[in-house]
Amino acid sequence: MSRKSVSFRAKEINSDVAQIRDLAISIGAVHEERWDETMGPTPFPGVSALRSWDHHLLNRYKPFYLPFCDLCCICTYGKCDLTGDKRGACGITMPAQQSRMVLIAACIGAATHTSHARHLLSHVIEQFGSDCPVNVGGTSVEVEAPISRLVCGVKPETLGDLEPVLDYCENQITQLLAAAHTGQEGNNLDFESKVFHAGMIDHVGMEVADLAQVSALGYP
Repeated sequence: MSRKSVSFRAKEINSDVAQIRDLAISIGAVHEERWDETMGPTPFPGVSALRSWDHHLLNRYKPFYLPFCDLCCICTYGKCDLTGDKRGACGITMPAQQSRMVLIAACIGAATHTSHARHLLSHVIEQFGSDCPVNVGGTSVEVEAPISRLVCGVKPETLGDLEPVLDYCENQITQLLAAAHTGQEGNNLDFESKVFHAGMIDHVGMEVADLAQVSALGYP
């Protein structure tokens, strides 16, 4: 598991070749794993990492849109009428607008669950320490964090190990919301791909919250 903010300080080092004083070395993270499974091809996948597979699915099972509104009212260029083949001021079409609204809704859900996980994890680390072990059932549970293992390629052993996972979730939600801004994306299938990504991130965040509360607070 990655360890964040690794620092080393030495007041004085003497050797045959040099004398060094006040040495300070800081490393952002050290990656260390103690499990036998082979790392998959996309640990901590970015927004576009699974895009080709998403498009494969979306071209086979095409989205069907039933607009609940003919207008786009998101930005100050509008309101824009998107009926028929009309485009908004930014060039967006009705299918893209509908999928964009789904992305925004998915990000709201993912942000809510991830925010809850962050609040909970920060609290239990403050109370029990970052070295508190992740324990969701002892030897009776073969895979303690199936979603985090699958998506992030990590095996969390302590509460502190969950922090980089949440950092990843928060980063991805920010990028997804940025894609929903005016003029950033125009293809409805790319919006739908990002919806898939938001749903995946949502489940990672929920799992972190479960791991924290079961391990530290003894929740069932």
